[in-house]
Amino acid sequence: MIIDKYYSRESIINNLSKYETNYQVALGKLIHLSGIKETSYEVDFRLALGSIYELINDLKDLENLDSIFEEELRKQVSMDMLQKFVNENMELIQSRSFAIEPIINDINDNKYFNEAMSEVYEENLKVHFQKYNDFITEELATQIKSAVEELTQK
Repeated sequence: MIIDKYYSRESIINNLSKYETNYQVALGKLIHLSGIKETSYEVDFRLALGSIYELINDLKDLENLDSIFEEELRKQVSMDMLQKFVNENMELIQSRSFAIEPIINDINDNKYFNEAMSEVYEENLKVHFQKYNDFITEELATQIKSAVEELTQK
């Protein structure tokens, strides 16, 4: 069952760690490209869980879900990051001094992340893993899994 696999404590910790690490690395590149100086790298784990749920739900019927999941998660995280960035920097977008269309295309074409970003991702994943390993208890993981089961029954 897909819920048992993707919503075990270990999977929740792994997916949240990957989500936050990908988010921060993707945001770092966007900050560099845009020249924005102040922004938050914080990730709301509830929003991350919701995004991960939507992704799994969208892909659950694919036979190759396991083999494409990480790549699709990276794309989803990048799109989430971009949406938040646009919402927080609307004046930059409206002034047409920064184009987001090429970034959207790069994300969709799996070209946004480069080798250096992948290295930063690997270096930081362990930090986020430890954070979520400490935070996600068995009880919390069970609550998350129960919430997902309720959502899937609706």
